[in-house]
Amino acid sequence: MSAQKILIIDDDAHLRDSLSEVLDLEGFTCFEAGNAKTGIESAKKNSPEVVIMDIQLPDSSGFQICQELRKMSKEFILIMMTGRFLSTEEKTQGFSLGADEYLTKPFDIQELCIRIRQLLTRKGK
Repeated sequence: MSAQKILIIDDDAHLRDSLSEVLDLEGFTCFEAGNAKTGIESAKKNSPEVVIMDIQLPDSSGFQICQELRKMSKEFILIMMTGRFLSTEEKTQGFSLGADEYLTKPFDIQELCIRIRQLLTRKGK
C-alpha cells in the first residue's frame, strides 16, 4: 500500500517543516504550500487524502480553501488549524464548508497523527 499523502498549507515555514518531518516519520508523504494558491494547485496535482490548513493565510482564508477543495472532491479530509480562539460561528462556518476537524495551535503533533489516522479509518482509507 502506498503512503497516504498529506498537504500542509501554512505561511509559517517552520511549522510546515516540523509537521512535515514528523508526519514523514509516521509514514505519510507530505507536500507543503505557503499560501492558498499554491495549496490548491498542489491539491489538484497530488490528490492528498488529508489537507491540514491554517485558517489565516496571506492570500486567503482556510474557509475559502475549504470551499475550493470541497468543490474538487468530497474525499479530502480537511483539518483546519488556528492560532487563536475561534467563535462558535467560525467553527460552524468551517464545518458547514466541509472541515472535518479543528486544531488550535500549539497542538501536540502526536495527537494530530492519531486524529489523522482515526479520520482516515473512519473514511475507510
